Amino acid sequence: MAIAVGAGFKREIASLTAMQNFLKEWPLASRGESYCLAVRACEAARAGDIDLDQARQAFVLFARKAGIEWTGADPVAVLREAKIRRNRVREGRAQQQRHVPR
Repeated sequence: MAIAVGAGFKREIASLTAMQNFLKEWPLASRGESYCLAVRACEAARAGDIDLDQARQAFVLFARKAGIEWTGADPVAVLREAKIRRNRVREGRAQQQRHVPR
């Protein structure tokens, strides 16, 4: 799987070791319930108590909740398009206000 790590860059997570290393790097202040579940799932997979796919599912859930799941969309392009849409809405409202008799 891939996760977003900053301004449009992705990081491939292709193994149990990579999942565990990424989780170790995660900021202490941002470690919530889904983080803890992912860590425990990785430890259980390492011990052979659950299969790797279950650990991967826990990691994917963590990534979704943390907002770092790679969607394939370029975040810079998404933000640019959102700004264009907001500007068009504002321009439309401004035109309507100019044409409304008072």
